Amino acid sequence: MIKSIESQAREYVYDVKNCASEYGQSTLEGWEFSLVTDIEKVKIEKDYYPTVSAHPAQEVLLELFRVVKSKLVGTISNSMSFDVNSIMQKNVTYLIAFNPKLHR
Repeated sequence: MIKSIESQAREYVYDVKNCASEYGQSTLEGWEFSLVTDIEKVKIEKDYYPTVSAHPAQEVLLELFRVVKSKLVGTISNSMSFDVNSIMQKNVTYLIAFNPKLHR
């Protein structure tokens, strides 16, 4: 069964909020959300913990990112970072969330 972008986004937002809560954070303040390549994902996972990633079909990745962003922007502070730089130049395959203050 193929999930809609909306349901994938809802599930991803739930997972990120749940992960933050498990690590004692009541909000997602300071978290970063990025579209990354396989190599960038591995590097982020080596450097930071916890991380939450999604690997949707390539053709829906950007739209999933937009829906996740819209779901989060209204509910939490502006200290979150959303990075979509040079998406057309990179072979991005993952949406990843992490808090750069939480080093491994």
